[in-house]
Amino acid sequence: MMSMSETFPVQNITPKRMIIFAFGSFGWSLLSFAPSNLITYFYFPPEVGVSTFPVFIFQGAIIGVLTILGVIAFTGRIFDAVTDPIIAGISDRSKFKLGRRRTFMLISVLPFALFSVIVFLPLTQAESTRNAVWLVVNLFLFYLFFTMYVIPYAAMIPELGHTSKQRLLLCTITSVGWALGFFIGNSIYAVKALFQSLGLNEVSAMQSGVGLFAVVGFIACIIPIIFIDERKYCEKHSSKEKLFQALKGALKNIDYVYFMGSTFVYFVGNLFLEIGIIYYVTLLMKLPESMASLLMAIMFILSFCFYPFIYKLVDKFGKKRLLSWAFYLQTIVFALISICGLIPFISAKMIGYIAIGLTSLAIGIFGIIPTAINSDIARMDSIKTGNHKEGIFSGLYGFMNKAAISFSNLVFPSFLLLGRSEANPLGVRLTAVAGAVLMVIGVLLLKKYNEKRVNTVLAIENAD
Repeated sequence: MMSMSETFPVQNITPKRMIIFAFGSFGWSLLSFAPSNLITYFYFPPEVGVSTFPVFIFQGAIIGVLTILGVIAFTGRIFDAVTDPIIAGISDRSKFKLGRRRTFMLISVLPFALFSVIVFLPLTQAESTRNAVWLVVNLFLFYLFFTMYVIPYAAMIPELGHTSKQRLLLCTITSVGWALGFFIGNSIYAVKALFQSLGLNEVSAMQSGVGLFAVVGFIACIIPIIFIDERKYCEKHSSKEKLFQALKGALKNIDYVYFMGSTFVYFVGNLFLEIGIIYYVTLLMKLPESMASLLMAIMFILSFCFYPFIYKLVDKFGKKRLLSWAFYLQTIVFALISICGLIPFISAKMIGYIAIGLTSLAIGIFGIIPTAINSDIARMDSIKTGNHKEGIFSGLYGFMNKAAISFSNLVFPSFLLLGRSEANPLGVRLTAVAGAVLMVIGVLLLKKYNEKRVNTVLAIENAD
């Protein structure tokens, strides 16, 4: 009886196949956008005249300065973060005929899409404890199926890319897919306005927009499952390490620990920007909601323009240096936002455009380089140990991402308690100050990451 390796010899993935694979990145980015970035907006809207949506859950402080929404989002993301390494470990050790990654993606894709909408369907149109309980249950289910798709998908990147150069190109292309999904997700404010112009109320327009995104995202997520056969393009390995043994082995790498620390604080700061954009635009810049979509559109169009240059600059400067530059740029961006509207001779709109211009380059770098570094470290571990646990590194990366998002969702609403109105935007302004501080911490942690050690091991593979 022939082995899988004999039946399906490993092939190098072509750029065309990389683009097909990147549809999955586009799909999961679009499906996850609303639950990750719009929960606060929907359940804790900015106070510009009359609130955008009805009050579905209690808006005041609990347990000191925390909010019910913050606690719900925090616990949901903690659950999401904890499931990342668990799903990763199971995926690493699995031996399904369809593939150890694609099987999980196939099982999860439909409920992933469905629950991305259900979290925006409260049981009653008034403040209710039932709404809070309903949100908790459905948010947990959304994150479970989100993890079951995304972690195996991300684990395929170091498996599909057989050299550092291939992995960088694959990360670049999948980053474009993710950014397109995020870009379309940010059009929700314009899409909502369109549905309202067709006669829907605020809530129904929002729900219709999220539902539309779910359909498009589902179709995109199915494409790599159908057309990327991991038995053909990935080396045939499975991990023999148990979950905690694999986790312990990965975390013994001190360079990986510093890299993940810098990644954590970046994700926290980045989510402050993603959640805060609607508050920055309406309260600090005093512009209409639709301007948030326009600014994000400009940012992502510019970031796409930077992608080819970023890809080329890696050879000259290395991944670590480029990532450090991105931290510096984001520090400046948050600093500008924090003073928006306070300097009389610089218009708030002008500060907004400058901030978007700078962050577009930073987002381009952050979109490519951290995933490429994580994939390189995963590959390095495989070379050194002979034990292929790419899923664990994907799971740990996802864990740090989700832990950061959990922290952000817990803390951000608490800042808003200090002021989220046109008369008193203090809480909104302080989120930008916090973002700048986080970026400084991130670059200091990154300085301790030794890129040369990783590249020395990878040179063995590249020389073969």
